[in-house]
Amino acid sequence: MSEADISILFSSPTSGTVQTASSSRHPSGAAEPPRKRQRTTPFASRESSPMSRQATPGLVAGQSSRRSTPPLSQAIMSNQSVHTSSAIPGQLGAFKLMTGNGSSEPPGDADMVGGGGDAEAGMKGEGSKGKRREMGSHSADGDMVWEADHGGASSVTECAARSPLVEDEDEERAARDGEFYIDTADCVIRVDNTLFRVHRYFLGRDSSAFQHMFSIPNACVPSHNLEGYSDDNPIRLYGESVERFKALLSVIYDLPLQLQVYNTPAANVERLLTIAEMADKYHFASIETWAVDALYNVISGLHGPPQPEYELTHCSSAWMKRLLEVALLCGHTPLRNYVADRWVERILARDLRPVHALEIADRSGIRRLQGYAYYVQLLEMDENFEPGVVEDGKQYARSRLGGGILSLTTAAGAAAPAPGTPAVLTREQKQRLLSGHWSLTRLWEHLRLNAPKFQRSDGCAYHQHGCVTTWMAVWREVARAENTLRWPGADVVGRLKAMEEQLFMHADLSSALSTQCKRSALLALKATMKEVQEGLADRFVDRTAAAEVAHSAEGVEGSASSKV
Repeated sequence: MSEADISILFSSPTSGTVQTASSSRHPSGAAEPPRKRQRTTPFASRESSPMSRQATPGLVAGQSSRRSTPPLSQAIMSNQSVHTSSAIPGQLGAFKLMTGNGSSEPPGDADMVGGGGDAEAGMKGEGSKGKRREMGSHSADGDMVWEADHGGASSVTECAARSPLVEDEDEERAARDGEFYIDTADCVIRVDNTLFRVHRYFLGRDSSAFQHMFSIPNACVPSHNLEGYSDDNPIRLYGESVERFKALLSVIYDLPLQLQVYNTPAANVERLLTIAEMADKYHFASIETWAVDALYNVISGLHGPPQPEYELTHCSSAWMKRLLEVALLCGHTPLRNYVADRWVERILARDLRPVHALEIADRSGIRRLQGYAYYVQLLEMDENFEPGVVEDGKQYARSRLGGGILSLTTAAGAAAPAPGTPAVLTREQKQRLLSGHWSLTRLWEHLRLNAPKFQRSDGCAYHQHGCVTTWMAVWREVARAENTLRWPGADVVGRLKAMEEQLFMHADLSSALSTQCKRSALLALKATMKEVQEGLADRFVDRTAAAEVAHSAEGVEGSASSKV
């Protein structure tokens, strides 16, 4: 075999530099000394492979596999046309369906030697172009190496017949699952050390990730080399949990009567969450929609009160967060809003610590949850600007009238919060809290001097000089009252509620204002409180970052104007 034939054998359109085993001569005709042993790169890097440039929807890539894909199967997966005489037939590669960037690609080639071939045949025997070091020999970083020598050339047919895979001898043998290893099925999947044998028809429905994988052309690959057709060569789902995969299979194989239990108060909400997450991960759109709808129906009490451990009035912050994560993952707006509203209620009742809601509120952009979470967290900061503890429960809450940096007075007899695990805030979260404190205190300074305006009622003869003047005087008087100032300076909502109670019972308003004007004035106060509550999220904007952006923009404009 010529040197060109050997180059064709151990290279591919996507391969990197390959060291051939042939010797070369100097122009003078003298034989060049044997080259030093170098590690070959039978295939290109993952970033430059066709599969990474043209990802199959639904298949996501994880870490590099210990298996490798020969040039033919790599070309099959990238829809390239490869002649069988210039490539080694092999499997389609161990697909790695893992949570990642949404791309699908064949595994790495850490165990390949010289671009493919069996560990023994064609590597050590006579007529081989090169030889492999002793079985299990690796380089310093764990990769197999190709050791060039100057033996005779082997035939393409001989190389093509070799097995492309090298299995680890100490690999644990997988056990068959007792429920979902179906003898009559036609697709073997390995998760961890468990084998599942299921029907391709069920996995390939609903535009799932498996449907895209099964649609990859494989006519040129021998049937015994195809993944998923035997226990010895299963489709591997790396990074997956056996129990979670069984939950997905259960809903795929269950009958309608068995699925009906998920739409009753006795439904297992934990399992529904897992099914929704798995259906989203592997792109089973119909199953995902069904699961998240059933989850909302159970949580919201559509079929009756759920089991006590699943009621949102008693659950933990971690449970709230997981429910909201699934709602956001599946794009289910009713479930998202329902969970966020119940979470806000528990935070305002000081039953749940707001620190647990800050990150997901910032990430999801749910303004009501974000505003109230930061608002209550601001009220729980102590003298050293520490956020308190992570444990839920009213016994761990700091009193809104306690002696923190935000309060003006200390409530008499206020109980100290129970000790717990200190919470930790990020720098951005602390910046937001400081910006919120500054913004809310400035807002109060404006509100205490400017009473809400209200429209003149029918039949009021002295509205401007009677009702409005009295309303302004009483408003400023109540804003300075002890019952108002006992709330922290940044607790604008608390102070406005305290003023509402005092104004409703104030004697001067009852005597000087007409009944209709007094009602209009109190309604104007309620509208002001609602406006403040709805705009809480805007108060907690990192103003230092905004100032830096504005300063940079001014610098750019200044340099542009100077150039002009």
